[in-house]
Amino acid sequence: MKPLYLALLVSSSAFANDQAHIQLLDRQVSVEVNSPTNAYYDETPIWKILENKGWQAAQAAAENQQISDKLDDEIQYQSTLNSLDQAVQNKQSSTANALLAAHPDWMSCQRIQWMWLDLQNEVATGYGPNAKAKFSNILQSCPEFSLSTTQKLLGWTRAAAGPDILTKYKQSSGFNQAEYDKLAYQVQLSQLGNQRVSSATAKTASKQIQQVKDPKGAELLGWQYLKTKNYPQALSWFDQSINWTETPTRKQIEGKLLSLQGLNKTAEYDRFKSLWSSRYPSLKKLHTGSGSPELAKACETNPQRCLTLLNKEKSLTPQQHALAGWQWYKLDRPLTAKRSFEQALDGMASSDKQYESTQYGYTLALNKSGFEQHAEFLAHKLSDPTQKSLYAKQRESKAILNAYEKQDYQYVINRSEQFEHQYGQDIGLMEIRGWAYYNNKQTTKAVETFQQLVDAYPHDEQYQEALKIADCAQKKSYKMMCF
Repeated sequence: MKPLYLALLVSSSAFANDQAHIQLLDRQVSVEVNSPTNAYYDETPIWKILENKGWQAAQAAAENQQISDKLDDEIQYQSTLNSLDQAVQNKQSSTANALLAAHPDWMSCQRIQWMWLDLQNEVATGYGPNAKAKFSNILQSCPEFSLSTTQKLLGWTRAAAGPDILTKYKQSSGFNQAEYDKLAYQVQLSQLGNQRVSSATAKTASKQIQQVKDPKGAELLGWQYLKTKNYPQALSWFDQSINWTETPTRKQIEGKLLSLQGLNKTAEYDRFKSLWSSRYPSLKKLHTGSGSPELAKACETNPQRCLTLLNKEKSLTPQQHALAGWQWYKLDRPLTAKRSFEQALDGMASSDKQYESTQYGYTLALNKSGFEQHAEFLAHKLSDPTQKSLYAKQRESKAILNAYEKQDYQYVINRSEQFEHQYGQDIGLMEIRGWAYYNNKQTTKAVETFQQLVDAYPHDEQYQEALKIADCAQKKSYKMMCF
């Protein structure tokens, strides 16, 4: 028997982003294969080429040679594995599903990379029942890969899936307590960074963070306490995070500044800000009178909350008016956004760093609220090529939407295809094109379009219903029964 080391990603003790990608080199997984002997041809050199240089080099070396079925199958497997890997990473679900369906015999522990890519392809649309079943199958059938599969799955899914994944791993025959504890801690940190946690969870996390003196965990806990306006606890954890770090990051410094701001410790705030502003110049943009400490956080993710906090200010600076304009724009209130941007530009110097981005926001708001000519005039004055391109993209998508409302379906079909060719695929416009096909009696095209959406988002009920409607219309056009 000759060991052939197949390509796999080396598993680490934590699920980092690079852990989530299946590459083609891992010494931890080996598969024993026979090196077939041939009375007329010695395949050993090609097996060595396959092991050391990969399937492409082996395929070239095997050309015009009478190789065994075993070697031919191995070259084909690694070639197809590479194609599947590319399809999964590029989110080409239809291609990936076709490759998986064509080779059900490769669903085995000896071909664990194939099973991993099957699982990764499944979780691309969410950690649903199918993904859970495939994960459980690997845990049960291939206990030697329980840990590495768990690590990879945690890297492919959202933080909310962590507890269920860990529970399944804990119940598997390949369970390892020490590795489980490491993974559980990483999941806990992931939850701290992505959602508001209960006081009990924060208390449990604090004990573990103290034990290992983890600066990242302390920082995440500090942000948790800032969310609940528990400024003393937030300050304590940011201080510990900074003390455990050789060179504190900007986010650690910002967290401490916001905690000091919440405690109204103005003198300490100014001293600490002055100390670190030379290393992190962006800290100079933080102002003690700019609003509550949660303003910056709210404006990133919650436009309504951001506007509520801005409304509490006695008066707004031009920069804050611009900030309000962007929030109104996010809420699809272009006229209100237009007024906010106008107030911002009236009081903002043309030399201000935010002036051009504010003018860009004003141009978008004008176009969206119906002032196309004025918007076009200002768009020509934009000096940033990226902003000009984004404005043109918004203008084009608006024209397509207007055409759909006017029932000019052929225009929608033609221009949306041109739009995707120029700017890339847009899911919203793709759905509109599907309905344009449907209303234009091009039911086959409608079915094909909605099928693409269902393949990409199999758990989206809206796309599933659209496909049913289009499919039914297609059957009726062929005088078939539709249920």
